[in-house]
Amino acid sequence: MVVSTPAMAQVGTVLPAPPVPPSDLDTPAEADLGTQDNAQQADDVGLGEIVVTAQKREQRLRDVPVAVTALTAEALVNRGISDVASVTRAVPSLTLTQGQNPVNNSINIRGIGTSAFSTGVEPAVAVILDDVALLQQAQAFSGLADIARLEVLRGPQGTLFGKGASAGVVNIATQAPGSELTVSIGGQWSQEDYRVETAMGGPVNDWLGVRANGFYVNRDGYLTNLSDNSKQGNEEAYGARLRADITPTDRLNVSLTASYSRNKNDITRTFRYVAPNLRIFAVQPFFPGNLVAPGIVGVTPGPENRNVRLNADSLSDSRQQMYTGRITLDLGFANLISVTGYQDWKLDVQEDVDMTDLPSIGNNPGGVTQPSQFHARQFSQELRLVSQTSGPLSYVLGLYYSDGDTDRAFRRFAFGPGAQFWDSRAGTESYAAFGQATFDVTPTTHIDGGIRFNREIIDVEFTDRRANATAASCGTTCTGRASDNQVTYKIALRQDVTDDVMAYASYATGYKGQGFDVTSGFNPARANNPVKPETSKAYEIGLKGQFFDNWVQMNLAGFWTDYDNFQTQVANFVGGVPTFNLANAPRLRSRGIEGDISVRPFRPLRIDASASYVDAKIREFGNAGCYPGQPFVVGSTPTEPGVCVGATPATGTQDLAGARLANSPKFKYTIAGTYTVELPALPFDGFLQADWTHQSSVNFDIGGNPRALQEGYGVLNGSVGIESDQFRLSFFVNNLLDKAYVTSIGAAAGSTTDAGVNNTNLGLIQFVPRDARRYVGVRARLNY
Repeated sequence: MVVSTPAMAQVGTVLPAPPVPPSDLDTPAEADLGTQDNAQQADDVGLGEIVVTAQKREQRLRDVPVAVTALTAEALVNRGISDVASVTRAVPSLTLTQGQNPVNNSINIRGIGTSAFSTGVEPAVAVILDDVALLQQAQAFSGLADIARLEVLRGPQGTLFGKGASAGVVNIATQAPGSELTVSIGGQWSQEDYRVETAMGGPVNDWLGVRANGFYVNRDGYLTNLSDNSKQGNEEAYGARLRADITPTDRLNVSLTASYSRNKNDITRTFRYVAPNLRIFAVQPFFPGNLVAPGIVGVTPGPENRNVRLNADSLSDSRQQMYTGRITLDLGFANLISVTGYQDWKLDVQEDVDMTDLPSIGNNPGGVTQPSQFHARQFSQELRLVSQTSGPLSYVLGLYYSDGDTDRAFRRFAFGPGAQFWDSRAGTESYAAFGQATFDVTPTTHIDGGIRFNREIIDVEFTDRRANATAASCGTTCTGRASDNQVTYKIALRQDVTDDVMAYASYATGYKGQGFDVTSGFNPARANNPVKPETSKAYEIGLKGQFFDNWVQMNLAGFWTDYDNFQTQVANFVGGVPTFNLANAPRLRSRGIEGDISVRPFRPLRIDASASYVDAKIREFGNAGCYPGQPFVVGSTPTEPGVCVGATPATGTQDLAGARLANSPKFKYTIAGTYTVELPALPFDGFLQADWTHQSSVNFDIGGNPRALQEGYGVLNGSVGIESDQFRLSFFVNNLLDKAYVTSIGAAAGSTTDAGVNNTNLGLIQFVPRDARRYVGVRARLNY
């Protein structure tokens, strides 16, 4: 089951530990607390006690002034959550904007995320894997396997997690070897896919424990390419991880982990809307008339369109290696922890950009194709001193260093100005010192405070390799370099109302570093003027409690966060063709309420419900780009919301003050329930499980294009099965009501119109996820 919102976890089975894996705890028994001792306690006394390390030290759940959703390994398996994208079903204030390849994905928390084509801008939501921050958020979309827990921390988390956590953190912790030998084999099968994974771990001797796991996924496509009747959306993924925990003395633990994963798919986008006079990367004197219609015969653009016509297969091929070393030394008064990480990630992508099967477009037999290669590498090192004392003062002190580079080679085979051929490199180097402490003013009144100093140096290299390149387009390599120092901090006041109820109030600041806009059209001006850093100020109040002998747990939180210089991608028009650039929205605000309740009305039944209301709006953003077809008046300054002002629609701007953020539902809620059917005469019990997730409407265009609106929708999933200590077998249905929805809507790249300057509606494309339809299957797992 899933529990969400302020520091809520699945009661009795969760050990939420965003920054600290089990090896950082004092003993193996404590590491297993959330899955063994508490599980028994839940059977005996309602929902059980929860121990978390959300502030990098062990605390009771209701002692932590942090908003966090935690999913256990059991919850991930039972609900079929096998990748980061599907986590949105369990977290009300979490949304995902998906593109054709993972580089264009954006994880959003409370309406805040970073959707950008640039390789030189970091996300607002940090992704942590086994205590190591991923350099590119795209690295997180390679699937989940052998996971101990996954947590989503909401709001600025910069004090403990650094500059990439201005909106929140998604933390993933993998399984440790454990104190006993265990073997598990699991799988999932449906009418078009299967997944197999296995793991084995345990002690080799008194000082060595080892765990190994592997997985394989194969999925048939769910989109149809009418050009050759082939399927698009096929996926093949596999990976393996090996971990060794070495304990040469009672005071020293060394954990070494190596992993490799690969994910290859040919998912593509589909047309949502095609203007009557639409063309792609075309110049009117050479290509009069509608070029798109003859190339999409049989395709009906619309919200439920699952057909395309392509003459070049899409491709996304991701390969990742990660190596982590963790050393924990018990100093008596504190634990000294060292975490060393190295990551190497490669991604090859190819897109049929014109999304037609016409070879004439772009004067290229394959149409307009766009191959690109990414290669990211990062080394990181963190040292932490975590107190062990039980007195009125506890603390975490740390030092951090990272050095990362991302190379990208980009090509676009197109006609005229649409053609691109460039290479780039974006680098980042960070130094940080941080500390956080808790002081017990009285036995029932506590103050938590933390501060972090961060220094970041970024640099860029860009070379335009087209034959007609000039110095103005970086035909001679452009370079840029910038640095920034920033201090973030947090303070929280906690009051124990009773032994089982706590109220808190907190204030925190967040920071997301400056970055270069590394995309087509890069020039010396961009190299000399990176996008400004994004900063935030967050206020939060909350209440956490256990009631009726812990048969009810409830958590409430209200938040108010102001952002300055929010980094966002906007569309500008050059010769009628939309181009995408990064810009700073001067001010925006995200505020709202989150709440959850877990109830065990009687022993066999458990119900978890959570909901969020998020009001995420732009407060100031004058001179923003206009969307295609926006009402237009001739003028020099935007004066009325929703109206494009300028000399022509192609050069016009608008004032977005008061507009909602892209892909930010105002309301979202989940209800999940499990009923256990005891079968005393049989060696197993039965169960029924169902969950419902609903969200209100969103617009995927920050400019407010009404054609980019996704209406509100709900998704119902369920399963029925049998289980014992050794096995679990369930039959499941995904999206029982067969509700269609999309996870992104945007302008078709290179789309133009006859007039070239009217930009009337142009073309819109969308991403239809595989889960946006009904399918059934079976899941099975054996444990030894």
